[in-house]
Amino acid sequence: MTKKYSKFLPSTEDFNIEQFPYYWVTQVHAQYVLNVDHALKKYGLDNSRRRILIALKAKPNASVSDLSDMVVSKMSTTTKIVYRLKEEGLVETYSCEDDARITRVILTDQGHAMTEKINDLTGVVLEQSFEGLTPLQIEKMMDSLRHIFNNLSR
Repeated sequence: MTKKYSKFLPSTEDFNIEQFPYYWVTQVHAQYVLNVDHALKKYGLDNSRRRILIALKAKPNASVSDLSDMVVSKMSTTTKIVYRLKEEGLVETYSCEDDARITRVILTDQGHAMTEKINDLTGVVLEQSFEGLTPLQIEKMMDSLRHIFNNLSR
């Protein structure tokens, strides 16, 4: 380990948890999920199902494997969520024409309507979370997070 990053690590003698970058990443994520879950309760949804629905909105006809990658979830967990959404009438599934082993997922009309409601609710949470930041600051933060993600994905 180089000294360049030592002040950010819990191994230093004078360590302050607030200097550990992943402390803030997890704190922000946990608070965001709490706020989103609270807002989604009125629709009987939770953050896990929201993530799948929004991923499907971004990538229609995605496979369960694609969705699993997009939401960074185990395939078995994603499959359970997809079939729960199917029971709720928000998605449909079908076997891929080219490879029957692949299950593709699409939003139903009810699912599309729900993504609009979700976007409205999460928009409020997003505005709350970014209050006092400029769009440029948000873009720079996203660039930094993307860079860190790519470093960790190697």
